[in-house]
Amino acid sequence: MLTIPILPCLPPFIFLRQAGGCTNRFVHPLVLLYTYLLGKRFQADRLMPKNTLTIYCHCAYYQLVAEQIKSGVLNALKDTNTDFEAVADLCKMCADRDTALKLWAKTKSLKIVACYPRAVRWLFHAAGAPLPKKGVEFFNMRVDNAEKIISSLANNQTVGSSSRIAQLEKTGDWIPWFPVIDYDRCKNCKQCLNFCLFGVYKLSAEDKIEVQNPANCKTNCPACARLCPQSAIIFPKYTGSPINGDEVDESASGRLSEEKIKVDLTGLLSGDIYETIRQRSKTIATTQAKSNEDTDRQRT
Repeated sequence: MLTIPILPCLPPFIFLRQAGGCTNRFVHPLVLLYTYLLGKRFQADRLMPKNTLTIYCHCAYYQLVAEQIKSGVLNALKDTNTDFEAVADLCKMCADRDTALKLWAKTKSLKIVACYPRAVRWLFHAAGAPLPKKGVEFFNMRVDNAEKIISSLANNQTVGSSSRIAQLEKTGDWIPWFPVIDYDRCKNCKQCLNFCLFGVYKLSAEDKIEVQNPANCKTNCPACARLCPQSAIIFPKYTGSPINGDEVDESASGRLSEEKIKVDLTGLLSGDIYETIRQRSKTIATTQAKSNEDTDRQRT
């Protein structure tokens, strides 16, 4: 007996009832197919590395950059035909090991508007998304004003076709304060591992020091960076150089004196450790606020 397969025939229109049954409408199947394929194409485009891209970091979790600088740069990016993405905080994305960082790192021509280049480069590295030595330009909103950054971006502008602005406000109570390691300077002496009380540092299978538990770090405590003999530990949200990711002044080694370090260790390890850190955090926060005010005055 011959069996003839019966192919389903699509009706000329499909009847759709929207949620709640409030609206009924007829839609041609080709329209549905086109919408579906368009969505897939958009997803594919988001997963493919771009030739040119500008990343803007809003630094939402710490008031390190004046609001007028951030708004000025962001509005300029919106007004130009530039392919860019705006994110709330690169430090938070690094701690979350956001997969977008790996995609951006593959971009042929990448521009990053954030903070100190050394801090940004090692943030990407910590997230498993090392940036290439060439093809990346950095723009530092903690040092330069909006006009200079906008002018530099305009001089190197590449025409794009899309922009994406994520939620720029902070979410949750945790502040992404943690160290990243500059492996160009690190000698793997393990002093940070032996010193840290909170399990931030661990050793890899290759016996290499790593920041494996960034959320364990105590906000506003940069003590391990002060201790590092190579100035290899960076806290991107710290105010002072070179701990903030600024280039190290080799003439002074960018480090505190041995006497000053001993004072820090004595203060940290005596009495109630957590109360000591809380008091240090308050002092650092007050100093940082004053530093930001002084910086804003100099720019204006």
